[in-house]
Amino acid sequence: GVAPDSFTDASRAGVTKNGQMYGLPFDNWTMLFHVNLNLMQEAGLVNDDGTPVLPTSTDEFFAQAAQFKEATGKPYLVQILANETAAYTRVLYTFLMQQQSDFFANPSEVDLTNDAATAVVEFMKKIYDEGATTTDMDYPAAVSGFSNGDGGIAVNGTWLIGDYNAQLETEGNALSGGYTVYPIPQLFAAQDATYADGHGWVVPHKDRAPELDAALSTLFKFLADNDFQWARTGHLPAVKSVFDMEEFQSLPHRENIAKIAQTGQSLPPEVLRQFAIQDIIGEEVAAAVHGDKSVEDALATAEARINDLLANL
Repeated sequence: GVAPDSFTDASRAGVTKNGQMYGLPFDNWTMLFHVNLNLMQEAGLVNDDGTPVLPTSTDEFFAQAAQFKEATGKPYLVQILANETAAYTRVLYTFLMQQQSDFFANPSEVDLTNDAATAVVEFMKKIYDEGATTTDMDYPAAVSGFSNGDGGIAVNGTWLIGDYNAQLETEGNALSGGYTVYPIPQLFAAQDATYADGHGWVVPHKDRAPELDAALSTLFKFLADNDFQWARTGHLPAVKSVFDMEEFQSLPHRENIAKIAQTGQSLPPEVLRQFAIQDIIGEEVAAAVHGDKSVEDALATAEARINDLLANL
């Protein structure tokens, strides 16, 4: 069998409802700061030990963004801001969690009309308004844009580590000899936190032949026993012991992001329709960032839409 306590808290939470596990945790993923060290070096934002200088507050963020743009002529961030909802929502969640905002204290009712949410969206809008980010890239454009050196830091997922590291090890491209990756830094003072989610395996609950149940059990145990192999993609392991494996620790950049196993947070599992909520928040925050709505209007509308959805399930 597979012991429930063999999984990280973050991955286990993703398959737990009302105190019961309903699936096999498979990984955790999150948004990261993928860093072009070549451009950061050009901007004077690399430490003597070769690590990037990353901001520790919103004020430092804008100071470093201005320094970067003055030196390189390029925006500090490469973001997915066109035809997109998820990226906006994940960034909002991360910075709300850094403020210890309990915005889903009631899992049937979100609270987005508060100072914490306003501060985050105003920060996101200021990044856009001050030219500290690419502005018109959808997901494929943002992935290739960072590959091509269109900006210093890509805000994108764990799953891109392998591809970008391959560029690091290949000559003749924008990331040659100059790529690293870190969690989104703590820019708000309350706590170091990042929004994380994960994948899991589930099967329908129904009567099956005993040999099919046995086969499923064998498959799930195989997946848990070989969680390291999946973690090679860039996703974080679901099984705690993988973090201690020499093979995992020797993978590129993993020591930089391993702390997400402790700092990663998800929405409360009691919150229903999380994908629909993600789309609603993303639509409204995008409208605020692009200046189509005020920050206050966007957050109030998002809150009302979500609470109407949850009240009518």
